Amino acid sequence: MTTLLPPLAEEMAEEHAITHEDISRRAFELWKEQGCPRNCDLAIWLEAEAELQAIKHKVFRHPHLNLVY
Repeated sequence: MTTLLPPLAEEMAEEHAITHEDISRRAFELWKEQGCPRNCDLAIWLEAEAELQAIKHKVFRHPHLNLVY
């Protein structure tokens, strides 16, 4: 079955604390997916951090709509 969650989500248990390395790895993936943009480091970092927090707490938001799943 195909999932829309990043591969890192499968590795994260509820008790797992999100580390700097986790965020860094996901931010790098997002940066590559977005075409390696310049001057977007902070925005991509915050996006990665928010995504991992949502996965950990099982609160998913559609990126373009104000819906919570």
